[in-house]
Amino acid sequence: MIGTSGLPIQKKCAVAFVDVLGISKKIENDSKWALDWMWLFYSAIMSEVEKYAHVKIRIFSDNILVCKEIDDNNPKQAIFDVLSIIDKIELQQLSFGALFVRGAMVVDNLHFSENFVYGAGLLKSYSMEENLAIYPRIIIDDSVLEIVNPNESFISLDKDGQYFYDYIQSRINAGGERLSQELSTLCGNIAVNIESNLSSISVINKMEWLVNYFNNSCIKNGLKNRITETHINRLGLKVDTLHIIAKSKST
Repeated sequence: MIGTSGLPIQKKCAVAFVDVLGISKKIENDSKWALDWMWLFYSAIMSEVEKYAHVKIRIFSDNILVCKEIDDNNPKQAIFDVLSIIDKIELQQLSFGALFVRGAMVVDNLHFSENFVYGAGLLKSYSMEENLAIYPRIIIDDSVLEIVNPNESFISLDKDGQYFYDYIQSRINAGGERLSQELSTLCGNIAVNIESNLSSISVINKMEWLVNYFNNSCIKNGLKNRITETHINRLGLKVDTLHIIAKSKST
């Protein structure tokens, strides 16, 4: 993205800014283990990015920036490719324990080169992640929905009016023999995250949303997987604010 004058230029891009939640705390508690763990997580993501032509990625500490330039002849392709990377990032939660992400995706101008990344696409996606995403979800800006209809991908409307990438529905639709085990693993990851953060109201609020998202996804699709009172109580957790499925409704 360098112009004929030798100066950087910005291009219209599909841009996703993703924050890996809780990494700072993990690094403070055990820096060597946390850094090695994150290296493996990021390496798995990088191996997925290599499968997509012209998708660019920049990783800095606990932040991931993914972008692809919009082709005016086929503007949806850039969005679908970035959404595919988001899907891979979300699904890595199944392999890396109680790790969750939050972020935002927009379509806007961006300059992305070896040494410099700047532009409205970065600023807007970062601001949305910081101020609007709130929960462990990657929200989708209206600028994306002007090009791609939610029905064309796994984009769902949340109760607060924010659209987000529905990775659980994506995984359920993919099916496969491992689906039940993967959902059980995600269920366990949520419980572990609650157990290790009982003193943090902020984390508990995020997990409350995630419990509801998980349960609602399974109920909507007629699946037996649930986070229930029994499941939470088995860990000895006392979390009154969680809206979980009552014992009588568990299957």
